[in-house]
Amino acid sequence: MRSSEHASSRTASTALTRQRILASARALIGTRGGAQVSLEDIAAASEITRPGLLGHFRSMDALMTAVEAEFCAESGRQMTLGVSSWGNLLEIPHYRSMSVQFLSLAMTADSPSPSMACHHRQLLASAESILTEHSDSTALTAQGLVAAWEGLLVLQSYFPSLDPARIIQARLDPARTRASAPSSRAAPASPASLIPAEFGYARGRSRRQQIVEDATMLFARNGYHGTTIRQLASEVGISASTLLHHFGHKAGLLAEVLRHRDEQLVHRRGQRDMDARTELAELGDEARRDLEVERGLIDMYAVLSTEAIHPDHPAHAYFTDRFSRTIDYFEGLIANSDSGSPDPRLDAVWLVALWDGLQYQLILSPGDMDLPAQLDHHIQTSLGITPATRSAIPDEPHTLDERTSSQV
Repeated sequence: MRSSEHASSRTASTALTRQRILASARALIGTRGGAQVSLEDIAAASEITRPGLLGHFRSMDALMTAVEAEFCAESGRQMTLGVSSWGNLLEIPHYRSMSVQFLSLAMTADSPSPSMACHHRQLLASAESILTEHSDSTALTAQGLVAAWEGLLVLQSYFPSLDPARIIQARLDPARTRASAPSSRAAPASPASLIPAEFGYARGRSRRQQIVEDATMLFARNGYHGTTIRQLASEVGISASTLLHHFGHKAGLLAEVLRHRDEQLVHRRGQRDMDARTELAELGDEARRDLEVERGLIDMYAVLSTEAIHPDHPAHAYFTDRFSRTIDYFEGLIANSDSGSPDPRLDAVWLVALWDGLQYQLILSPGDMDLPAQLDHHIQTSLGITPATRSAIPDEPHTLDERTSSQV
């Protein structure tokens, strides 16, 4: 009897220690970002030695898998509560930060983890249920609703006052709820206002520009994680130390590459004289051209924007400025498009969140979603603007774990 009690007590103690480790890991990852947290940090926060922690989780990967599984289970319980449950998700400690980080990890992995595939399946099922309850919300698809939610979570990382749950509710029932969005600024007059202030040091500007132009081609071919500092240095014909002297780190160079892409985008738009309504009508076609010509840069933009959510990330300031300018720009287009939008600011926030969220989904399930068609659908049903190229929304996509199983 005494032996049995001792074993039971030891089992309970082990479970408590394991739960303490998981709680510490979630708190540190949620506040600092997974890339900035080590096993030693988690062990110290859990008041346990590193060898003691490894007795429960054999590696950082094993611990992250357990954290993801716990995250999926907890969010799944919340999503069983119906339409209001997406707001309850934000009450889960560090939900927004962890959701965005796990999304970023899933986009750079060979295949999504079972836990994140589970979370995505839960979101899609919940979205389908929500749209069944709101059958008059013809402007929304389940895939678009999930994409907008994930895009809004990323935006909230840069604009904490933004309220994703209220914005979702406003889209489902516009007459009932008014949602919060980042404070409005004067609508920009031209595409040039999309370009953020230059990122980086003031000296060596011409040399830096040449490095950025060469690196842009390499990133477009290989993407973000497929490119190393050594490859970059070799491509542009300088040493790795010289490259780091100019940009400090790979993320700094990536931010400059993104800015360079913005300049190219503005140059392309500036060559075409379009009114606001025509420009909105051509967003789907623009997305098609981008996917054909700049797919690597689009993927890189999506991954880096989800990685840079913490203020100490070197590209955080870039994306804060870029998102703000983009929302301002689309607000101006919508306000001057004769679309009859009652809230151009809110529609601009939704458009940016939807577009980015669709890009995340395209990386996760490239064969299951037509991003331009989703944009065309939104422009027509939400703003009443006929797209330049009519395209039908494909059937709702497979879930991530269905994609994974189809690749085995």
